[in-house]
Amino acid sequence: LVDEIAACWSDAKAYWEAFQHGLNRIKEGESGATVTREQWILPLLRTLGFDSITFSKSAAQAGGQTYAISHRLGEGDEGLSIHIEGACNDLDRRPPTGRPRISPHALVQEYINRTDHLWGIVTNGLQFRILRDSERLSRPTYLEFDLQQIMDGEHFAEFQVFYRIVHRSRWPKNIESAHECLLEQYYQQGIESGGRV
Repeated sequence: LVDEIAACWSDAKAYWEAFQHGLNRIKEGESGATVTREQWILPLLRTLGFDSITFSKSAAQAGGQTYAISHRLGEGDEGLSIHIEGACNDLDRRPPTGRPRISPHALVQEYINRTDHLWGIVTNGLQFRILRDSERLSRPTYLEFDLQQIMDGEHFAEFQVFYRIVHRSRWPKNIESAHECLLEQYYQQGIESGGRV
């Protein structure tokens, strides 16, 4: 496993460097979404075993609202929600244009809260967040990895933790098996032990 993680780390460093060059070429006022998705996050996720990520051509519907989740694991609305924003966008702020109506983080959180999905991902390439269905709306709860710090600081130990938690093998295979996935088991163990996960 250590060799696998080391190989993934080597690939990630190459993707990060290409991503940084791409960011340096974007124009003022652009979000950097294409660069973030194509040069950094999608290649990184493929390295972590996410082989069948598809772009969502239309917004998902739930509770009478639309949710423009950018990507899915697999086809259709049944797959894991993976929302990838541009690096210039803040995950906690609504875009100045007012579209969408809520921040990227709130978009994914509200969507998984209103559907049968238990887990989701939101990232802008700099921060990578794992979200779980939650009844706590007043204070967001999530697990965040600071990818910028990990990559710029060359923190291999932190990357190992990222790999071990984010790897495809930890996530549900489908909605029906969500309660059996390793992430859910970690979450439930945290509740039982009284700790935060």
